[in-house]
Amino acid sequence: MLKENQALLVTKRENKLYFSNFTGSGGALLITLKSRYIIIEGKYENQAQEQCKEFSIITLKEKSFLQCLREIAEREKIEELLFEEDDVVYSFYKKLKKLPFKLLESNKLIEDKRVIKNLNEIDKIKNSCKIAEKAIEISLKKFKVGMTEIELANEIELKSKQLGAEKIDFLIVVSGERGALPHGRPTDKKIKYGELLTIDFGCIYKGYHSDITRTYAVGEVSLKLKEIYNVVKEAQELGLSLVKAGANTKMIDNEVRMYIKKFGYENYFVHGLGHGLGLEGHENPILNQREINILKSEMVLTIEPGIYIPGVGGVRIEDTVVVKEYDCEILTTISKEFEEIGIC
Repeated sequence: MLKENQALLVTKRENKLYFSNFTGSGGALLITLKSRYIIIEGKYENQAQEQCKEFSIITLKEKSFLQCLREIAEREKIEELLFEEDDVVYSFYKKLKKLPFKLLESNKLIEDKRVIKNLNEIDKIKNSCKIAEKAIEISLKKFKVGMTEIELANEIELKSKQLGAEKIDFLIVVSGERGALPHGRPTDKKIKYGELLTIDFGCIYKGYHSDITRTYAVGEVSLKLKEIYNVVKEAQELGLSLVKAGANTKMIDNEVRMYIKKFGYENYFVHGLGHGLGLEGHENPILNQREINILKSEMVLTIEPGIYIPGVGGVRIEDTVVVKEYDCEILTTISKEFEEIGIC
């Protein structure tokens, strides 16, 4: 990954966690072929000692961060410094340019490494998914027609934290015509009988994200809405069946899109089929019509087709899966059968 005279400066929070287990918001890592450093302020020293067993800890006291960086570079004979171009702000970049080494963009070197998950990472994602699912299931047992989207969202968030989530990543609760908003946020709109209700939820457990979407019927809904639901469900199952090592992400997206087109809804599937998941809620690989990625075993990603019709409503169904050699392991297990809720 690195040459003899190179060092990698890691400033992005998720990448610091990936390499060092450090959960603090401050500090930076400096990694060479032979050495690993974490440079932090004094308030993080005890935390770094506890979490970063394989790193030399440099605490900023009389010297600035740049002074410490210069001293390490001189001692390690560093000539080139790789930095995270998507994370470093321009003002800090100008300061780095004054130091006596060549600056190189890391070109998502760490993100590319993070794409393949190890067993420990997959276990954390599984647990995150279990928390998200359980929070939805328990909250729906308390659901009553007339609750607002915000009230239901608050129930789900509270329950997820009680179940062990560090925090929520995002929470979409939309009903009725608002279901046509793929990224709609919960409002004080009351959830009514005869509508569809979509819940898209992701929480964080030990730094790792989950992502699941289910759509429910609030009582009896129209035949049109039932049709939309069935098309999305079948399209999602098709997408899942195509996930395996060696598969082309653009082709998977296209197959699902063509299936939806057979029913005349192609103009209402307005986003990509899925995305990677891990220390961030959206990572590589991306499944859409613009990018081509080849799936590899132990990648974690989502499959989430949807149909969104303005003035009518929408349906999205999403699972988080682990890519395997010949198929995929589905981590989100709530039933996807058409279900009516809120019936007394």
